[in-house]
Amino acid sequence: MTQHNHISTRAIKLATSALLSSAAIIALATPAHAQLEQGPAPSAADVDDQTAEQQDGDTIVVEGIRETQRNSLEIKRNANVIVDALVSEEIGATPDQSVGETLERIVGVTSDRFKGSASEISIRGLGPFLGFSTLNGREVTSGSGDRAVSFQQFPSELVNGVLVYKSQNAELIEGGTSGIVELRTIRPLDYGKRRITLDARAVYEPYDDKIDKRDGLGSRLSVSYVDQFGLGDGELGISIGYARADEAAPEDFYTESSSVRPCNSVGGNNCSYNPSRTTPTYFVPNSFLWRQMNNDLTRDAVMGTIQYMPRPELDINIDGQFSRRKWVENRSDIVLAEGRRGITPTADGVLNDGTLLTWSGNSRFESQTRIRERDEDYYGGGLSVEWTDDAARVGFDVSYSETQRDQVDRQTRLRTGSQKVGTSGALVSSGFSNGRIPYTFNKSSGAPVLTLDPRFDITDHANFYDAGYARRRAEYRNDKIFAVRIDGEAFVADGFLRSIQGGLRYSDHKRNADLDNANDIDPISTALQLQANANCRIDFRERDFFGDNGTNISNWAQFDPLCAYRTFTGSDDLGPAADPRSEGDINVREQIMAGYAMANFATPNDRLGGNIGVRVVNTQVTATGFRGSFNVVNQGGGMISLQPTGDFREISRKNNFWTVLPSLNVKFAATDDFLVRAAVYKSISRPNIEDLGAGRSVDAEGGTFLSIQDAIAGISGGNPRLEPLKSWNGDVSLEWYPSDANAVTLAGFYKKLQVGIVPASGAAIIEPFIIDGNEVLFPVAQQTNSDEKSELWGFEATLNHSFTYLPGLLSGFGVIAGYSYADTNFEYPDPSIVDGVNPLANFVDPASFIGLSKHTLSAEGYYEKGPIALRAVYKYRSPYFKPFQLAANRYSQDQESFDVSASLSVTENIQLRFQAINLFNNEYILSRPTLNSVSEISHSGTKYYAGVKLRF
Repeated sequence: MTQHNHISTRAIKLATSALLSSAAIIALATPAHAQLEQGPAPSAADVDDQTAEQQDGDTIVVEGIRETQRNSLEIKRNANVIVDALVSEEIGATPDQSVGETLERIVGVTSDRFKGSASEISIRGLGPFLGFSTLNGREVTSGSGDRAVSFQQFPSELVNGVLVYKSQNAELIEGGTSGIVELRTIRPLDYGKRRITLDARAVYEPYDDKIDKRDGLGSRLSVSYVDQFGLGDGELGISIGYARADEAAPEDFYTESSSVRPCNSVGGNNCSYNPSRTTPTYFVPNSFLWRQMNNDLTRDAVMGTIQYMPRPELDINIDGQFSRRKWVENRSDIVLAEGRRGITPTADGVLNDGTLLTWSGNSRFESQTRIRERDEDYYGGGLSVEWTDDAARVGFDVSYSETQRDQVDRQTRLRTGSQKVGTSGALVSSGFSNGRIPYTFNKSSGAPVLTLDPRFDITDHANFYDAGYARRRAEYRNDKIFAVRIDGEAFVADGFLRSIQGGLRYSDHKRNADLDNANDIDPISTALQLQANANCRIDFRERDFFGDNGTNISNWAQFDPLCAYRTFTGSDDLGPAADPRSEGDINVREQIMAGYAMANFATPNDRLGGNIGVRVVNTQVTATGFRGSFNVVNQGGGMISLQPTGDFREISRKNNFWTVLPSLNVKFAATDDFLVRAAVYKSISRPNIEDLGAGRSVDAEGGTFLSIQDAIAGISGGNPRLEPLKSWNGDVSLEWYPSDANAVTLAGFYKKLQVGIVPASGAAIIEPFIIDGNEVLFPVAQQTNSDEKSELWGFEATLNHSFTYLPGLLSGFGVIAGYSYADTNFEYPDPSIVDGVNPLANFVDPASFIGLSKHTLSAEGYYEKGPIALRAVYKYRSPYFKPFQLAANRYSQDQESFDVSASLSVTENIQLRFQAINLFNNEYILSRPTLNSVSEISHSGTKYYAGVKLRF
């Protein structure tokens, strides 16, 4: 791991030096006559789709990579905010397989490569929580536990533009401190021609091909149609597109439980902490797990637009989107179940920061199976009407977005015991007390190396027969947003003031989630466990599990998941619980009313321009949830225990607050090809919507205790009183455009954060609970607003250059590169509580902002000449904080990816295409609760795409 980080740091230094050196070389080499005269400055929402330019009376068609680059630079140059874009006239012009991969190509934009696909978009090193996303200018719903948009539901084949606003004005919808991502679909009348496009690609995934009875093959198909018609005195345009993906998402996986405890004991039953001990403090999870997993993903998506202009001043658009995704995971896990039992660190096995690297212990082992099925539907669309003449512009927009996600998990387990299944089917002695196997563990090289007692064979099915269970866990989420927006703008004929605009927007956001819907059978009779052991055995399903990536666990006793579940339950699916209520259920309604006013200004020669405005926002939150109830059972001798009653008490909370967001954007054209931009504005990032839940989960300890307080291990829940993170922002951008396809920019940014969102634990928030008629005060683990101020600062440098001035074949080369640096003094302490008295926050350093990578880098080299187009993209981001609920802080180690693509235009209408994603099979590594303590490693392998694109 150390060597990997060293190489990555060196790569950043080399790439940054190359970027700055290239800028200097280009400044000397670019011919003066290649300068592009700056045209009029449209608003940031306007796209000038120029696909041809006049030169010596001839029309030169600009398509492909260069066409996208020129359109994107034109948007950036003419905007009155700081924005980066990738926009093409053609639908599906980029070779990317998802919108997330397209966004990664914009400087300062990064993502997680989860299961090999780009997700959780971050801007300028900040995580998805601090960003905001729209589709055609409208807020989009999400099926995840937060507000982060799943870009995988929008096929790149049907999207023709993505923009990232890095500064904001009053017109933009509030919600993104780091920036705003806008996706665009095509408008048929603006497109201006008939086009039928068919894109068909085969997919090959070697990691899936390693799995028994699978071949690694998949497919992607998209078809679109755009046309225009005369209708009376006006024009009617239609566009419709359909895309289907049928792929696998294989993964070799190692992970540890999210429950981590500080310990300083040696040996014994379970590790513990005692401040009087002098032994080093170290951190231990409750369990360790290796996973072999098969995945199948299908997605069907439809996007369409009807655009009608009955007269030139009136533009009417109706657009809609539908996406249906189905995901099936077939998991087989081998689990070291008692991670804290008998822990004895070896000499030098504990680092100074508490990271545990080498130790011995003893534990039961479990062979677990799991079938997870997830169905997710997205519906979205709206109606917009706009009137524009010489005097004014008036617009109206109404939209609706809804995401529904259903997820069902069916799980089974068989565990080691003091006996094993003999050859006759009867139980015989295993030779291990209580089925606990002595082992040694070594993570000194990062990847786990497990050495077991030689008498125990982890691949022998006979060892797994005990403590069986069958579990059915279901989750349902429904996310809806209804929004109405009215905008107006009055144009001023002459003078410094060019126009005055304003508007109102109302949105009603509802999130309902039925979580923790459990229907379990536990325990399972010995007879059924032996039946499953005998009838559900299967050979290990994958060749070369984890390959040469470090871990030595490559095979274990697997059982067929459906066979085991059917044996334990008597059915293929037990169905949902009779009472679906739980403390984890979410019912949140967020109503937002916003209004803005903005003035646009410019000098007569257009050298200086910009806008100044203010946006005022009122937010009302209503949250409803459940709290479980308990009876106090007298055990005698002054001892008690708590028994859940199965009843729930409904809780309702409300919050209402105002936010004022002023903004100023200024653009100065120092010369025809050199621009200086500056922006000062206030922004907000709303908390994850499920963090606003009112439910309270009470974790009651098993056993007997002297008091109710002692019998409760902890209480956790959401906080409807959470308000957004607020930030004052300052941005400066220096932009040089030596030609229409070339640019060098350097931008700096500063954010002063006024309100942070941090974990509240211990005595921070005390709430009353009624237990058996008694009121008990208890701390609740939740997030809360912090009054402490913090700062974030950084810069980014970009280079876009096309070597068209070089002779012959060399003129086809080009480069797009960017580097971003960000840092902060914000601190997020570990939120987890251990034994109610020893939180990890007492022992580990606090984290930073969610998703903050200090260094991000993207470097793209391309060649486009005649019928050939080649592209190679390298992306890097340094370690960052990636939390999981209120568990121990979790970090992603640095991430790298390398993708390549190629196309060959056989004719004007036929193009052959090829792409490889994650060509170097980079691993995905998470750590908890310190960056040195590797807690998760996954490999998904490389994906290959090959196919044909037809255009008519």
